[in-house]
Amino acid sequence: MVHALLLARQEFTRDGTPVPAPTGRALEVLVYLASSPDVRAQADLEAMFGHDFSTGLEGFADDLEFTADGVRYTGSSDVNAYHALGTDLKALSKLRGEFCPGLISSNPAFQSWLEGERFSVRRAFLGALLQHAAGLEEQGRTAEGARNLEYVMREHATLEPPFAALLSLDLARYHWRLNRVQPVADLLEAALPNLQGAMQDQARVNLGAALVRLGRCMDAVTVLGGVTAGESLGWARVHRANARRFTDDLEGAVLDADAAYRLAAADEDGFLAVAALCVKGEALLERALETASDPKDAVIAFGKAFGITEMLGEDSSAPALAGLAHAHAAWGNQQKALDQGEKAFKRARAARDGSGTVRALLALYATTRVGSFARNALTESRAYTHKPLELRAMLAVLEKDLDATLALEAVALAQHIGSTRLEGKARRFLPVESAR
Repeated sequence: MVHALLLARQEFTRDGTPVPAPTGRALEVLVYLASSPDVRAQADLEAMFGHDFSTGLEGFADDLEFTADGVRYTGSSDVNAYHALGTDLKALSKLRGEFCPGLISSNPAFQSWLEGERFSVRRAFLGALLQHAAGLEEQGRTAEGARNLEYVMREHATLEPPFAALLSLDLARYHWRLNRVQPVADLLEAALPNLQGAMQDQARVNLGAALVRLGRCMDAVTVLGGVTAGESLGWARVHRANARRFTDDLEGAVLDADAAYRLAAADEDGFLAVAALCVKGEALLERALETASDPKDAVIAFGKAFGITEMLGEDSSAPALAGLAHAHAAWGNQQKALDQGEKAFKRARAARDGSGTVRALLALYATTRVGSFARNALTESRAYTHKPLELRAMLAVLEKDLDATLALEAVALAQHIGSTRLEGKARRFLPVESAR
């Protein structure tokens, strides 16, 4: 069996003994085949190398399997072993190296693939380094984590825009894990023009979620509206529904949430279904509170969401329970609301769910009117960086403790988010001279 050594060198061995490598196009075909354990489609091979792509590979016939679908390399390679290591940073460090150093092709299609593969090898190591950095940060080893991040950022600065955009996705995941929302938005906004297809759609969804948390809800609506089909459409509609409800477009929020729920039902995606029902419930609850009407429809939406979480597990249940508690409080079922709110808070804490924790505290405040719940919600929302929930916590605090400075902050935040309705509520807490 031939073993291909393609990292930091370019050599082929059989039972530990080097064997002569083909040259020219045949070498390129062998490198292309040996860099993946999967079947390379016949059409792809012909498009890149021509119909006679196998010419010159006679010495490697025993290591190539020709099937109806294409050709598979049956030997081993260090690059395949490298990619199989996942995020094992130590193992990756030992094996890594430039992919096929010095190899340059006059074939534009192969040269483009070669550059992409070189980046893929580089990205695997940098992605593992970022995960390690996040773990160090979470352990309180901030300086060590920062050094790892600095290394990745230096590498990021040397990449061509299309590859830099892909690494930006990994950097955005790193910052999201550490609750640094602004860098997530900055990275994804810069990356979007250099991404295509499904990757661009996924980036739009993640960017939209970050923009909602930053209070840039109208920007989020625009970004998420760019996803019109594909696997990301359901989550794009959920996050757009959230953005629309925070900007007073409750009817639009319900429409988007219903669309997301239909997609979830078609794909049998329980997590998407729960998210869609929770956003719908929130919009219906806000409408009921504004019109002093029956919150029955909100209770039904949250109850249905909670029912699905019973199958998915407790980790997913806090938002549904918190919304259900608030809806029952509005309906006058105080004891049920209190029980559900307390349960939602405990589950959100256990799941380290920042928004779920804030939402549960707001539900408990709505149920009990105890000011400490509102103040804790404000503290948690600021720590988690969720501007729309922070505004709601501000208004809850102001109901118990008039504070001109906080009221001014609430007005400014409502304007930033784009909620005329909540801006009006905030202005009612201003001193007379400031309200003019």
